Amino acid sequence: MFYVINPVTNPVIDFLKDKNPSDSPAILGTFFGAIIGFMLSIASIWSLIQFVRGAFLWIGSGGDKGKLEHAQQILLNAILGFVVLFASWSIFLILLRFFGIIGAGTDLNIDLPQLE
Repeated sequence: MFYVINPVTNPVIDFLKDKNPSDSPAILGTFFGAIIGFMLSIASIWSLIQFVRGAFLWIGSGGDKGKLEHAQQILLNAILGFVVLFASWSIFLILLRFFGIIGAGTDLNIDLPQLE
């Protein structure tokens, strides 16, 4: 006598029930790409707000050395934030390509050196 085991389903992620298990790296890549893209968008907006805030503080410092240094520190942190954001996004894309989650047919065109 043979028993048929029904797969475990979750009504919250119902869109995954008809997917092939071999598609899981692409699904995970899409999922984490969306989360990281959202977080990077929020962080970019925050860095831009800090950059504008530092610029206004610089303009409004009125020659006060303490206020000027505070504004410069905010501007420096905002610029470093942008650099870290873009570096982390590029590293994320390179890792996706390296692990094969996104293939050569996608809109990512990075030519990585290969050993022959």
